[in-house]
This record gives sequence, C-alpha cells and structure tokens, in this order.
Amino acid sequence: MKRALFSAAIILAMLVVASPASAQTVIRESACTEVHGSNTMTYDCGYNVKNYAVGTPVTLAINYSCTGGCGPVVSMGLRNSGFTPPGVSGHVTGSKRFPGGVELTFVFDSLKKDHVGNAHFNLNINMDDGSGNWSAEPCKVNVHLMD
Repeated sequence: MKRALFSAAIILAMLVVASPASAQTVIRESACTEVHGSNTMTYDCGYNVKNYAVGTPVTLAINYSCTGGCGPVVSMGLRNSGFTPPGVSGHVTGSKRFPGGVELTFVFDSLKKDHVGNAHFNLNINMDDGSGNWSAEPCKVNVHLMD
C-alpha cells in the first residue's frame, strides 16, 4: 500500500512539473486602415501576448480586407530594429500566406527585466487605387507582451 501511494505521488509530481503553469495567449487588440485612392484596406495591426515564455514561438494570423482590390502580401519583415526596448531581441521563424491574410511566426530570444518586450513588423500588401493602379502599401504590425 505504501509503495502504491509513493508511486502515485511520484507520478503526480512529474505531471505537475511537466505541465505549463499557464498557456500563451495571443489577443488581437486593434485594427488599422490604409487608404490608396478610393480603396481602403483594414488589417489587424496590434496584438498582445499573455503568459509568454522566452524562446517559445508566437504565431499571429494577420487578416486584411479592402473595399476595392487587394492583392497578396508581397513582402514582410522586421521594422526598424525589430524589437524594443533596447536589450530585447528575437527572430522570425516562418510565415505562410492564406487568402486575405498571412500567418507570421517569431520568437523573443531575450526580454527586459519584468518580462517586457515588443516586436515590430512591416507587411507590404498590393492594393488597387480604384483606377487599376496597383502598389504595395506598407502595413505596420506591433506585438506587446503582457503579464
């Protein structure tokens, strides 16, 4: 009986250690607009991430739509230094286009004290001006860590 209780206690302890205290949550906080001629694009531009663990991938589903013609995302990458404040670093691990959006995955490699960090991206999305003239419009996307 003692051996069974001891074994059960060991298994329970292993489960507690193996399971995360709380799972990461990505929350879309805001949408932005870009205007090109008579066409207006609305896109997801602000995200908060809760319960982040350094080195864990963050995946954003960034959706966009236009009142006129919208093309695909033609390029994307980090904006300016990419990560703020000074001392925060990270890298993009992948991306995938889907109709009306893009999935972007990145990792924070280091954060400031008290779990502070931000990531800044730029998407260039083809957009018609309403007269058949297409151009890539820059769309800024920001991510903020929240505890």
